[in-house]
Amino acid sequence: MPGLRIGHATFDAHTLLFSSLAILCGYQWILFAIFVRHLPLRRDSSHQTVTWTAFFELMNLEKGLVVAALCDPRGWRSVADCCPAMVADWFRPLDYAYTMRFVVPGATLVALGFQTVFSSFFVSILGMRRK
Repeated sequence: MPGLRIGHATFDAHTLLFSSLAILCGYQWILFAIFVRHLPLRRDSSHQTVTWTAFFELMNLEKGLVVAALCDPRGWRSVADCCPAMVADWFRPLDYAYTMRFVVPGATLVALGFQTVFSSFFVSILGMRRK
């Protein structure tokens, strides 16, 4: 929806960029909450609730890697879709309002995929038992 207007507000590439920032910060906040909640569960079983126990049984390393594997290629594809336009124009300046509609969501998906991979490994490490 290029240049969507609602009242006096116009939503375009800059709005998309700030939305991407909000998504990334919110996802990081959720991951941090999961990490913080996982630590007491590992040390003391009295902190366990049915909801969190079910969540940590449902979410594991393999499922996190599958989600990341779905995000990363789509993100890279979205970013790569702008490359033929650059080559076709002999690397002349591109229309940023147009190309950012592909690059920002693609970069957001790639970042979410990477965060998911590393957070899946971290939660798996937190869940390991000491010998």
